[in-house]
Amino acid sequence: MIKFTKARKILMGLMVLGQLTAVPAIANAAPTAKEATEIKKYDSLDTAAKDYAKALQEISNYGSRKMLKSINPDVDKYVAKINNPTLKKQWEDSNTMLIEQFEVSVYKVNENGNDGEVIFLIKGYDEKALDKYLGDNASQYAKVDSGKDEIEVDIEKYIKLQYNYLKNTKKINLATSTVKFTKGSDNKWQVAK
Repeated sequence: MIKFTKARKILMGLMVLGQLTAVPAIANAAPTAKEATEIKKYDSLDTAAKDYAKALQEISNYGSRKMLKSINPDVDKYVAKINNPTLKKQWEDSNTMLIEQFEVSVYKVNENGNDGEVIFLIKGYDEKALDKYLGDNASQYAKVDSGKDEIEVDIEKYIKLQYNYLKNTKKINLATSTVKFTKGSDNKWQVAK
């Protein structure tokens, strides 16, 4: 039901296969030429790891926001037409939970002299489980008229069912990503070139 897997696979590919070298000081404004060429340095590998986890999460969610404005524009139109603030909030929250679903945390920090690596754990919703849940519970929001070969969908019930599932379901481990670090002559950690 939710057509959003392709964009998610692209982002996951960027994070996992590309090892996503992140710029930790993400801001709304574009970086200056000097900022774009500077590599941030850290006193400890643990501090670097925490900062990069935040950056990786923001980059993945930023990418999702750019690729997808909504999980279902038709439902957006329906919600905009009716005057139901609770339903509108649930739909907006569902959109946000699915579009900006990635959580990145530090899984493991390996420090070996002047070399280090940080393994990040990437979590998100199990979309197949969500699709199965919505399919298994379709009778709560959809009625099939077999005589006319039509399906009538109660969008409000659909939104509430999806929202409650997302609100009450834990995210699962989707992938890991490893970033290499080195300690320079200044005794500070930075991303390996």
